[in-house]
Amino acid sequence: MADIKQLIYIVDDEPLQAEVLKDHLVNVHKCDISIFSTGEDALAVIEKEKPSIVFLDYNLDSKVREAKNGLDILKEIKRRLPDTQCIMLSGQNKIEIADQAMQAGAVEYIKKGDGALLKAEKTVFNLNNLMPQPGWDNPTSPERTEMVFQNRNKHYGAYVIRKGYNRTAARALLASLFGFAFLISLPVIISLIGSVDLNEVEKPVEVTVELKEPPPLDKNEPPPPPPPPPPPTIETVKFTPPVVVDRELEEEEQPPPQEQLSETNVGVVTQEGDENATELPPDEPVDPDAGKIFTYVEEQPTFPGGESAMYEYLQRNIKYPALARENGITGRVFITFVVGSDGQIRDVKILRGIGAGCDEEALRVVRNMPPWKPGKQNGRSVNVQFNMPINFTLK
Repeated sequence: MADIKQLIYIVDDEPLQAEVLKDHLVNVHKCDISIFSTGEDALAVIEKEKPSIVFLDYNLDSKVREAKNGLDILKEIKRRLPDTQCIMLSGQNKIEIADQAMQAGAVEYIKKGDGALLKAEKTVFNLNNLMPQPGWDNPTSPERTEMVFQNRNKHYGAYVIRKGYNRTAARALLASLFGFAFLISLPVIISLIGSVDLNEVEKPVEVTVELKEPPPLDKNEPPPPPPPPPPPTIETVKFTPPVVVDRELEEEEQPPPQEQLSETNVGVVTQEGDENATELPPDEPVDPDAGKIFTYVEEQPTFPGGESAMYEYLQRNIKYPALARENGITGRVFITFVVGSDGQIRDVKILRGIGAGCDEEALRVVRNMPPWKPGKQNGRSVNVQFNMPINFTLK
């Protein structure tokens, strides 16, 4: 945003002092300055140009005859332009003059001489900071947006939203108007659709399809093969569990003797078997923990040689990344992995890292670990999830 120049009047009947003050203010502040030798000349154009600051000499009538003094000009300026800030200049260091100037509306009283230029510079600087900038009163003005985000990150979302607020508001207004017009005209549209003659709608065309007879069967084609024969049956004897009853059991309900059970198989019915039939092997028991990943088991997995050997392996194999070393990055990387039932390391992941190449180095070292002693649950080797912190420290 371009800096807004302030318009300053210097009203002094001593041209040399007025020029010196002007040169000093122009070199320090970006401002436009006009010089007047009498207060009457300044009052003739002040309402048109509306300066923000006016420097007034107290003794304006000392060299120009019948001219008003600075105190009268000050009162007239504050009557016409109450927002214009006036600064009284005087060669006399009198409390009475300063008190009169302050009561008439002056914001500062400066005695001419040593230190006057620095005090005038500081006063202008303070007044510029207190004056409201153009466009500040309008929250949607581009000038206010630029002032708010001056020397700030303009790539942040709030700057984009504020800058495009007027365009977004216009689009929202147009969309609302179109939506309102559509709702108003909706009954008319519905009545126009309802007045359409349904008889004029083209009816669907019915098409009759005649199916041809299937081709005759080829007598030379061989018949399909017969189904495979059933598997040979195994000789079994029906086992009737003993039941306490009040009557005598029939012969077929009697349980078979132990000698017969040792020579044949037990089944739900008694049948003769095929001498070529073979018995199926019994089903092997299924391990309920197969493929399951445990977080805590009866016997935790261990690194070959124990915990001290694991720390020695990490210290020997970890190479501090150059990017982390140059930027002084230190911290702790948390790794999670699974020790399989065969002791192999797999599913290595980062739980929380510190970046700058440290995360990748930790993954590399853990993946290259030798096989561990697997964890055990109920006497069987199982998969166990293991978490490990790895420290990166610069000595």
